[in-house]
Amino acid sequence: MRIVEHNGQYRVTLPKELVLDQGWAAGDRVRFVEDTEGRIFLRILKASPKSR
Repeated sequence: MRIVEHNGQYRVTLPKELVLDQGWAAGDRVRFVEDTEGRIFLRILKASPKSR
């Protein structure tokens, strides 16, 4: 994974294998969610028409 700065915002690139395994596609909106123990999870907010 990489962190890239773009127009004052940061973007994280995800490994292709993870995206394909999850059934995600370009254009999907994903949110980082942190639990009470500080672990970070990815949650899909809105799937693009290309997903699933």
